[in-house]
Amino acid sequence: MSPSFDYDLIIIGAGVGGHGAALHAVKCGLKTAIIEAADMGGTCVNRGCIPSKALLAASGRVRELRDAHHLQSMGIQVGAVGFEREAIADHANNLVSKIQADLTNSLTRLKVETIRGWGKVAGPQKASVTTKDGEQTLTAENIIISTGSVPFVPPGIETDGQTVCTSDEAIKLDWLPNWVAIIGSGYIGLEFSDVYTALGSEVSMIEALPQLMPTFDPDIAKVAERVLI
Repeated sequence: MSPSFDYDLIIIGAGVGGHGAALHAVKCGLKTAIIEAADMGGTCVNRGCIPSKALLAASGRVRELRDAHHLQSMGIQVGAVGFEREAIADHANNLVSKIQADLTNSLTRLKVETIRGWGKVAGPQKASVTTKDGEQTLTAENIIISTGSVPFVPPGIETDGQTVCTSDEAIKLDWLPNWVAIIGSGYIGLEFSDVYTALGSEVSMIEALPQLMPTFDPDIAKVAERVLI
């Protein structure tokens, strides 16, 4: 490391991208720091891939066990199938917590410095971090921006987390509405439609373009429409 820098590499964002970059940097012998303002694991671990797949797995079991006609065709009979919404939500939250801990421990074990605060590029080879104690400026030969994503809310729409919400709130499964409209038929909207219909909600998909999953391969979209709709 050049003596004129605090670090060889500073990574802004500790999602799966930033975490992977930190692991590779340490393997290459770089002194590395990673800046994170919120939860370790970012969008994927906390509000995206991990909890959504956990909800899909649990709700999918409910759907399968309630398909009496299909089960009877295989000679299987089951009684009334019930579920606890809170327990399904806890299943997803517990998985998130475990992966968060694993990511944190792996960085600690490899001596990557984790700085909790809001990071931004402050100039050539400089990053500033704002924490509850104030702001500090760090220097690095290289900086990686790995800041993830947030849900897009069209102009003029206000969310309240209940009657109008984004995927960030829906993933928590705090409630099961009798009916829900999902705006957008990309993979995120379709995942939520799968979870909520399996657990008893009626779902209407709202899509501006003529076909389901308009930005995906048409063959994949056809399969999704046949299976889900």
